[in-house]
Amino acid sequence: MPDKIKAPFGLQSWIEEHLPRALGAIGNREVFKGSDFIFQIIKGPNARNDFHIDPFDEIFYQIHGHIFLHVIENGREQRIRIGEGELFLLPKRVYHSPRRPPGSIGLVVERPRQPTELDGIAWFCPSCSKRLYQRDFWCDDIEKGIRDVIEAFNADENLRTCKDCGAILPDPTKIQHWDPARAREWA
Repeated sequence: MPDKIKAPFGLQSWIEEHLPRALGAIGNREVFKGSDFIFQIIKGPNARNDFHIDPFDEIFYQIHGHIFLHVIENGREQRIRIGEGELFLLPKRVYHSPRRPPGSIGLVVERPRQPTELDGIAWFCPSCSKRLYQRDFWCDDIEKGIRDVIEAFNADENLRTCKDCGAILPDPTKIQHWDPARAREWA
């Protein structure tokens, strides 16, 4: 085969080799770096309370287990359960937060961004739902860009503190999201 055309391969084998375990709070791996698509695999568990705003549609396919995709619609947070084998199209510019239980494996397809096409990350008060902070940025590396913005926010308690009611949004990496004793809540 010519150098540009690669041989087919098994996705499950790729996952076992390149993503043998979950990568923590935010963790994804691109399968085809440099492609016209961002084709990424994500393993749970994760620890997130941020909401991503993508300038383009995102396609979610759940390979194993399920996830909860929290979205802000009409000013209210809603939770969409995407089950194993299910496909979901998230429209562009919808605030969303994928929450992945332990053992889940998902595929997400997006478009690479041009420098003028900005992603956003926002956080909301856990008590009064006011938007605490939003950062728009160019995400030139999907494996690193979003994670860097989220880690900087989580490290700054002042940003996580609501100016209206004083509530503090917890750093999601410091709490147990997927407590086995509460598995019925996330099953």
